[in-house]
Amino acid sequence: MWELPELELDRTEEYLPIFALGTWAIRDPKAMERTIRAAIDEGLWHIDTAEMYEGAEEVVGRAVRGRRDEVFITTKVLPQNASFRGTIAALERSLRKLKTDYVDLYLLHWYDGSHPLGETMEAFAYLIEQGKIAHAGVSNFSPREVDEALRYLRIVNNQIEYNLDNFRDVEERMLPHAESRGITLSGYLPLWRGRWPEGEKMEVLREVAGRYGMTVPQVILNFLTRHRRIIVIFKTESVEHLRENLSSVRYTLAPEDYDLIARTFST
Repeated sequence: MWELPELELDRTEEYLPIFALGTWAIRDPKAMERTIRAAIDEGLWHIDTAEMYEGAEEVVGRAVRGRRDEVFITTKVLPQNASFRGTIAALERSLRKLKTDYVDLYLLHWYDGSHPLGETMEAFAYLIEQGKIAHAGVSNFSPREVDEALRYLRIVNNQIEYNLDNFRDVEERMLPHAESRGITLSGYLPLWRGRWPEGEKMEVLREVAGRYGMTVPQVILNFLTRHRRIIVIFKTESVEHLRENLSSVRYTLAPEDYDLIARTFST
């Protein structure tokens, strides 16, 4: 089992691994189940899913059968379903698919004005009182929207896109705001969507990887977790790639290499 660095979730004294395993766009459900089980064995027990991810909650439910107390499950409600009654109904559907009676973290997937934010937060508060969710949070929220949500409920997490294309905005604008509010950030699409950089950017990543005997994905994940302040969500259906990604935190790059990557992707 890996001893992954951990990050505190809000100020709850609950700690999560620096990585989470995503489940968006599953191609091979059986392979994903194997990878989820392997992830738990390797010490990666935070599994991220959503009602929008077709078939994913069912896959997670099968993969964690008999091991529910070993995992931390995050799922999400779609904004069009996020009225008071709609949120409760959406969670009940997710619970049936996940084959569990509670989720650890429930997020509003994004905010589009379909329903008043206060109504959604009221439903989250009700579900916390009912013991059906342990924590509430949001996803794809701007700092202004986070502050609006906090008017209604103590949320603990904002899940946003985080990769080398936007790392400065996330680390210099989003992260300080979140930390000042006692909120943890988690970042999805750290390796984009199979869309790798080209030209000089890729050359720099390969150059750094070669110096340490790493792969390019390992270099990217190492860079994004270097401060241990943001949970990074990657998705893979391969146990081999899972272990490769987890091992990225075992390397320590020289400061000049971190600076080289930062300069290269800031232009």
